[in-house]
Amino acid sequence: MPRRPAGELLEVLATLKRTTAVAPVPTEPFQMILWENIGYLVDDERRRRLFDDFAEEIGLSPEVIDRASEAALLARARLGGMRPDVRVQRWREIARLIRERADGDLDAALRALPVPKARALLKTFPVIADPGADKILLFSGIAPRPALESNGLRTLIRLGFCAEQKFYDASYKAGIEVLMAAGLAGRERLMDAHQLLREHGKTLCRRGEPLCVACPLSQTCPQAPVSIL
Repeated sequence: MPRRPAGELLEVLATLKRTTAVAPVPTEPFQMILWENIGYLVDDERRRRLFDDFAEEIGLSPEVIDRASEAALLARARLGGMRPDVRVQRWREIARLIRERADGDLDAALRALPVPKARALLKTFPVIADPGADKILLFSGIAPRPALESNGLRTLIRLGFCAEQKFYDASYKAGIEVLMAAGLAGRERLMDAHQLLREHGKTLCRRGEPLCVACPLSQTCPQAPVSIL
């Protein structure tokens, strides 16, 4: 099937901008890593509550995690779902890596590195792979380059902008190439693209049961049921 021209993505994003509400997220590198590790398979609303409670009860710095007692961290971790002990280990590991590999200041360390090395450093942290590293570099303003999350990538694939590949890394690369070819430039526009595509994939273009009837993009979606067109 022919791919849709990348330029049409600008119209898609404009439509989503009018119809999709996106909640704010942290933009400081350490906080973004903690955000991703704050709970196990939790939705955005619960993730925000867990993160805010952690900020109030423990604090938002590697130093306070180092100083916190095991009991205090475990109490917070139990609120985030299964395997709280693993979560505490990850929080401690995050603090240790920042202390040992970033001299206590992850943001400054990342800004001092070439982008490939900054990306590689981020991928040493728990649960941070290519998509997470690219998001942190983008949202922190360190490197205004495209980033995608799995829901957003699925949205691009279903809308016909790229094809799903055998391996996720290849699919991710294809999605990033679409964003680059679309002519998006600047941190704010790239952040909007990341968040709008993610939210659309999470709420309407869902993996198991997409809500095509309610989708504002259904008229131009190659996978929308004929009955609703």
